[in-house]
Amino acid sequence: MSTEREQLRLSLLRFLANNATERGFSVGLLLQLARSEGRPGLEMAEVKIELQYLEDKKLAVPANKLVSPENSMWRATAEGRDFWAMNS
Repeated sequence: MSTEREQLRLSLLRFLANNATERGFSVGLLLQLARSEGRPGLEMAEVKIELQYLEDKKLAVPANKLVSPENSMWRATAEGRDFWAMNS
């Protein structure tokens, strides 16, 4: 696995684990945050792929949204927050 991909996964998990709201973060916001860390060419599709990976590992999940569910929001699971706390 590339170091860049691993760093993106860790950044996404960090953003989600440090989110103090119940609503989660949108993919667009996660893309902006990741780009602000020196990834100007990062595409939304790449963020979605890594969010799916984090979901498969049970570290992140889509947040339930009753209004506009097509605009997905993501949050860290308890396991994801614990993983981040132990590895940061």
